[in-house]
Amino acid sequence: MPGPTKREANSSVRSKQRSLAYGAAALGLALAGGVLTAPSATAASDNYIQFDHQAASLIDTCYEWKGPDGIESKNYCHNYRPVGDSWKAYFPAEATGVTVTVHWSGGSQPLYINEADKNHCYRIEGILPGIHVLDTKC
Repeated sequence: MPGPTKREANSSVRSKQRSLAYGAAALGLALAGGVLTAPSATAASDNYIQFDHQAASLIDTCYEWKGPDGIESKNYCHNYRPVGDSWKAYFPAEATGVTVTVHWSGGSQPLYINEADKNHCYRIEGILPGIHVLDTKC
């Protein structure tokens, strides 16, 4: 019995190529859909940034929230915190991050936090002019 004709063989190859192309397209759409539907790291309203102040200076902390338009209206500062004090700033629910600037007499240090979906804890220590902000475990 003779094998397939050249025309039938070409048709079979094109059919396999078309099937592979459809499969690749389907896989690409599935992967793109997964990327488009991935959740963003927004905060829960009970996530916070905590400071434990052990430095020899009054401390101010100012919060510039990252997120959708209008979130800048929620920016604020904690002012004149004395040695031994501790405080928390709670992420707004729609926040995706924050820049916190820790100010002391004669200096400051910015903290860039891009993980709004968890708590962050810091200890401020040292004496002027060598004050440091240390990341600690909550």
